[in-house]
Amino acid sequence: MDVSLCDRCGFDANAIAERLALVGLNRPGMDGQGRALQDHVIRPNTDDIVDRLYNSFARIEEFSRVVDEHSSAERIRERQKRYLHGLGIDFEGRRYFEERLRIGSVHQCVGVSQSLYQCTFQVLQNLLIEHIPQEIRDDEAAFAEMLQFILKITALDMSLAVESYCTARVSRLKKTIESERGETSRLRKIAVTDSLTNLHNHSYSRHCLAAALQEANSDESPLCVVMADLDHFKDINDAYGHLVGDDVLRMTAGRLTAGARGDDAVCRYGGEEFLFILQNADLAGGMEVAERVRARISDDVMHSGDMTLTVSISLGVAQARESDTVNSLIERADAALYAAKRAGRNCVRAEN
Repeated sequence: MDVSLCDRCGFDANAIAERLALVGLNRPGMDGQGRALQDHVIRPNTDDIVDRLYNSFARIEEFSRVVDEHSSAERIRERQKRYLHGLGIDFEGRRYFEERLRIGSVHQCVGVSQSLYQCTFQVLQNLLIEHIPQEIRDDEAAFAEMLQFILKITALDMSLAVESYCTARVSRLKKTIESERGETSRLRKIAVTDSLTNLHNHSYSRHCLAAALQEANSDESPLCVVMADLDHFKDINDAYGHLVGDDVLRMTAGRLTAGARGDDAVCRYGGEEFLFILQNADLAGGMEVAERVRARISDDVMHSGDMTLTVSISLGVAQARESDTVNSLIERADAALYAAKRAGRNCVRAEN
């Protein structure tokens, strides 16, 4: 359900009364001045006021651009007539406030600058004053009352238009910021994610490992890494094609993630090689995770289209030492991985 502009701008009954008092429209008899303005100034001179109001802005490039892009001269004139015929009528009601707030919001949405919009009220004031008939001018008190009412009612309308103009602009800016945040988040995810497997990519895996090493050294907690490599993956690509190979990598990523613990980082380190970062895990804990992952890969066949494939994986586990860098820890896990390959593949080996 759409929120009204009165609600959006905070105009409940109290706020309406406060705004009327602020511009001096809360005195008794003001509604009668509104009807007099219509009967003696606006209704008899609507076409002339609208023509002159329109022509005063038609020479401005910004105004002409908005007309060309969003409306037509005839439609704008009709809107100006409707606006004038409501000016000062029932201005104490919520409906009057809602309509005037809508005007400012619409002008912001179509790209009319606030400065240009505010200038229209000064031009309108002059036109309304100019059209006060002579019989009212001859009555000094009546003329003063009419003049004051014109200034006050146009001040009210301008304040409401500016209020909703700014609210609409802030809302638009918030949406823009939210959109940019979403785009930034999307780009950040792309930058750290392997597009095929949706795992962390190579560069981000090294960043994560560096942070994990620093944390492990800081709080003296254990840290393990697991290097894993699909067995005979090149044979799969050669026999079935790279599209099937891609399917195998995606399914492998899913099983690796399922076999890891909830907080473990699972990364595609390159090609068919994967890296696990296991915080708060000693060598025995790392071996347990690696064996669970190995079983998930090899115990169930994989399906790619009509083909059924048996896939296995070899894994090497190393525990971080205080002197380790990212490279030294990965090298030891790599050495353990190659030990698993030499042992016949489809197995787990720990560093020596």
